[in-house]
Amino acid sequence: MNLPPKTETDEVICQCYQVTESTIRKAIAAECLNDIDSVTKACEAGGGCHSCHILLQLFIDQYQEKTTAMEDLVHDHAQKVKKKGILSRFFNKFQGE
Repeated sequence: MNLPPKTETDEVICQCYQVTESTIRKAIAAECLNDIDSVTKACEAGGGCHSCHILLQLFIDQYQEKTTAMEDLVHDHAQKVKKKGILSRFFNKFQGE
């Protein structure tokens, strides 16, 4: 049986405004954004329930090539997270690069 090649999906990170990972990462890179508020202004991500703030900070840190401990992100943002396990999935995805 021939299976189709595995394709990456562009996951919706901000559920409130349906903003995808690629939209967020492109906004961060295009405008050299360095905080969550500036990301929200650029593409609306993070402007609703704030549950995605933990991932927005991870994406900002990755763009700036900062090594951020997952424990620090959890300490600063975990109280907002509604979708458990999402940070580890993204954190592990990019730690291997």
